[in-house]
Amino acid sequence: MRISFHSHCAMGNLSLCSYIIFFFTLHVPTLESVNFKVIGPDHPITVSAGEDALLPCHLSPSMNAQEMEVRWFQSKFSELVYLYQHGKDQTEVQISKYRGRTELLKDGIVDGRVALHIRNITPSDQGQFICFFRSPSFHGEATLELKVTGLGSTPRISIDSYQSRGIYMVCESAGWYPEPQVQWRDRRGHHLPSLTEKITQHDNGLFEAQISIIVTETSSRDLSCSVSNSHLNQGKESVIYIADPFFLTAYPWNVAVYILLVALGLLIFTASYFFWKQHKTKGKLVANLEEHLAQKASVILDPITAHPDLILSEDQKCVTKGDTAQNVPDNPERFDSSVCVLGSEGFTSGIHYWEVEVGNGGDWWVVGVARESIRRKGWLNFSPVEKIWAVECDWGKYQALDSSVIHLPLNERLGKIGVSLNFEEHHVAFYDTDNMVAIHTFKEVSFSDEKIFPFFCVWRTPGKYIKLCDREKR
Repeated sequence: MRISFHSHCAMGNLSLCSYIIFFFTLHVPTLESVNFKVIGPDHPITVSAGEDALLPCHLSPSMNAQEMEVRWFQSKFSELVYLYQHGKDQTEVQISKYRGRTELLKDGIVDGRVALHIRNITPSDQGQFICFFRSPSFHGEATLELKVTGLGSTPRISIDSYQSRGIYMVCESAGWYPEPQVQWRDRRGHHLPSLTEKITQHDNGLFEAQISIIVTETSSRDLSCSVSNSHLNQGKESVIYIADPFFLTAYPWNVAVYILLVALGLLIFTASYFFWKQHKTKGKLVANLEEHLAQKASVILDPITAHPDLILSEDQKCVTKGDTAQNVPDNPERFDSSVCVLGSEGFTSGIHYWEVEVGNGGDWWVVGVARESIRRKGWLNFSPVEKIWAVECDWGKYQALDSSVIHLPLNERLGKIGVSLNFEEHHVAFYDTDNMVAIHTFKEVSFSDEKIFPFFCVWRTPGKYIKLCDREKR
């Protein structure tokens, strides 16, 4: 505000001039001071453990905050999550927990808009964050709430032993946050009481659940183990059926001896037949793979579909899990939650075959095929229901992802996988090409009229990768 006076006041108007000067001296600074509010999201920000969080806040009305102090803290004003002051990031004063994990995004700071980027969220980050702005004449703050969630592994059901004239079974699942709810159910969905229940929280803040039950001849044979996350209102479930032969106590002792002798004879015969059949099958499998190699598809990865956490090699043959999200456009084709990527070319007919090196894929990867109309936004359930036919490595355990999880009893760690997409026979087959063993086949697959694309995921451990590999003919 600019104010001009005549250079002289008449002697008779000195009182009026003094009053005017006093008025502007008293009130002009107040008029130049602008009060503001700090505004953040009006709802909690929910982030999965291991992912990145973005906490936004802004000034109202909009104004340039380049010369203001912007401070982020949690419970104590002095314990800094982040500090921007004197036009610079003051990272040396951060508490050690957030040093190297945070960044203040200032693209909109001239309009009073900033966002705190926190990498690799852990359960210990959950709570309130305070966004504080201070100018020379005014200050304000807004409180944001961060919620951390973890959707753990698919429950693994195992038969442990025979106890109390029944079968002692254990269900295990890890990687959950907050503490999950876990229970046994019968085929009608009714809750079954557990024999034991153990929930353990590991050093990384994530929970592991383990429950057990004893199944007898008179109890339900169809069982499911379900684990659920209350924050996400989501869960995972595995189903098992116990057949009659597992209940050994149903047979009298003398009949059991007779059956044992018959079983021993059958075992010897079966073993001989098995080794002969295995040798024959392996020869047939080699011949089939040789035929596949002659029709081998030239598969490369499609960067347009790759989740921001994935890094593709220059030849688009290798995908690596990065430790930070890549700065890529959020186009409709890109996966934004499940850490996946598609092949660049889809197929509608014929027989196609490719091989994937998975030995360096870490403790979680998925390899298979998917329809073109697969969901790209939100978390996927890796199964035919989601238009995916794939096999998975989950914490070192191999399984086929059908309508229910099928555990694959492999004796060795997988190095390479062969994938056969056969439109003529309506199946998708997977092979351990190092040991010439068939892993699993999805039969009677309904491909419809859509294109089918190669499908890949790699998660959890930065630096781990899977790679499309060329294979020389044997």
